[in-house]
Amino acid sequence: MTLTLKKVVPLRGLFVDLVRIITVLPSIEIQRRARSLHQAVRAVRRQAAGTPRRSEQDRARLRRAIAIVDRLMPGKPSCIRRALLEIRLDAGAAQERLLAGFKAQGGSRSGHAWLESQGTSERFDAVITV
Repeated sequence: MTLTLKKVVPLRGLFVDLVRIITVLPSIEIQRRARSLHQAVRAVRRQAAGTPRRSEQDRARLRRAIAIVDRLMPGKPSCIRRALLEIRLDAGAAQERLLAGFKAQGGSRSGHAWLESQGTSERFDAVITV
């Protein structure tokens, strides 16, 4: 199998994103676990100051890399972790509203967080914006 330049460049970008995610992941986990959602988002947005705005293609690649790391983390995947990582690593995401939806019955899988540009097809009884 030969690698062409077209194949190598996207892999290089994915690798760089994975390294950046792993680098910031400890601070994201501290924010996510130790603070309220509002406080965590505010702190991560401050940390994102000076981060470049990504193109749509680069942002999609970042989301794929975040999903890979999120699946490999202990416990269940976390929509809040994914959103905070994207906010931290993309200036465009840092300027977006984060939405958190909740279902009245509560329990496992009764809530979800997402960035406004991503949208969701799920219905929630209450939605907050940060």
